[in-house]
Amino acid sequence: MVHISASLLAADYARLDEEVKRAVKSGANSFHFDLMDGHYVRNLALAPDHLAALRPSTNLPFFAHLELSNPEEVLAQFDPFPADTIIVQWNTLTEPLKTFDAIRLRNAKVGLGLCPDDDIRNAVRLFRDLDLLLLLGVYPGFGGQSMQLGTREKIASARRLLDEADQRVIIAVDGGVKPENATALVMAGADMLIMGTALFESEDMAETICSIRESIAGSQRR
Repeated sequence: MVHISASLLAADYARLDEEVKRAVKSGANSFHFDLMDGHYVRNLALAPDHLAALRPSTNLPFFAHLELSNPEEVLAQFDPFPADTIIVQWNTLTEPLKTFDAIRLRNAKVGLGLCPDDDIRNAVRLFRDLDLLLLLGVYPGFGGQSMQLGTREKIASARRLLDEADQRVIIAVDGGVKPENATALVMAGADMLIMGTALFESEDMAETICSIRESIAGSQRR
């Protein structure tokens, strides 16, 4: 079954606890937190304190996506870091393995995020150190964008490279994911669909998630 992660960037910030519970009831598998400080991207969003505040609301996994220019400093500042998986952006790292070690010291899994313009081949050497590879279908910073052309092909390339390296790394896709393209993304090789606007702005979140699962059921990955 495909993993659907609800991105809280698109949730109602005045009702985050209710939004989390609505997503749980609707069948989401986890929650995705975009942490932004206005430097790496031109936006301000969630912070580690939001993860801590919402942790009592659900036992589902929390994925923290550090869209920050200084992930090492942020990791050092917040200890413990209330996330099951911590994702850092490829183009913010100076010493990737050192940053990955800092993540594991916080009892979290390691995720690496690639922007649409980042070449997957540059990250191949890090595959054995990853638990999750996040491919952004949009440029980071704001929700509600349309997916960039070539995202599906990039997913397929990542799947092929991971298979060739015999590495069991989860491929997640975030940005522009919606019911209309979900099946194609999974068939290309995605294991996890991160969805914000398509879930939280839908009339019936449970029906949206159900329809995605039904459309994917029976499809075979290329």
